[in-house]
Amino acid sequence: MLDSMLMAFSLYSRIPVPQAKWNDESMRWCICFLPLVGLVIGAAQWAAFALLTHFSFGPVLRGAVLAVLPILLSGGIHMDGFMDTCDAIHSYGSREKRLEILKDPHVGAFAVIGGIVYFVLDFGIWSEAGKQEIPLLCLIFVLSRALSAFAAVTFPKAKKDGMLRQETDPAARGTAAAMSVTSLAVCVLMIVLNVTFSAAETASAAFLFPLAAVCAAAASLAVFFYYRHMAIKNFGGTTGDISGWFTQTCELVTAAAVIAAFRCL
Repeated sequence: MLDSMLMAFSLYSRIPVPQAKWNDESMRWCICFLPLVGLVIGAAQWAAFALLTHFSFGPVLRGAVLAVLPILLSGGIHMDGFMDTCDAIHSYGSREKRLEILKDPHVGAFAVIGGIVYFVLDFGIWSEAGKQEIPLLCLIFVLSRALSAFAAVTFPKAKKDGMLRQETDPAARGTAAAMSVTSLAVCVLMIVLNVTFSAAETASAAFLFPLAAVCAAAASLAVFFYYRHMAIKNFGGTTGDISGWFTQTCELVTAAAVIAAFRCL
């Protein structure tokens, strides 16, 4: 199990870990530890937010750091998939053509446009983050990866080969159940954590805080079901790149839902 955890950090992050033994047994449980990678990234986000706030840095610099830090810690693996998928979706070609574009190492116009739009929106969202929102925003990194791992095991695959199939074919049967329980646990933790935070606030905040958590959970599930529809319709199933698209999109949309909940409700 330790090798599986180390393998997950080696594959899905640039966080330095000891060398793992790469074999079928460690690969069997590797994807189960994907949410743990998200937990470390979320903890780093919270620490960076606390540090920047302590030294009175403004929202612009804080937003820039918090938008870039997850990409640096993950090594850009999910963003790479996001940009490749943007190119493939907007090609409006056949399913085979879209799958070829996913494998193409070159960057197309829609990948660049999608990446720019993503970072502008992400920067704006993190610039709005305050002490009330930060617990929810940091937990999103765990939730998105738990849902991504669940989808990787249960969704049909678009290709008979590739990194995603290599990682999920030997996955234990309990992986899907473990990821669904993890997703549910994170949603419950979001609500409980925000109820706790609201205890010291006004009566209206006591209602608002858990409602924001519910909005976050609903947003992530909406992206999840759209992901399944989009992947099957356009590609015949999911791939590693499309999984990365989901992870990034889920984090962006769910974070936007958190900020909107606190500002609008």
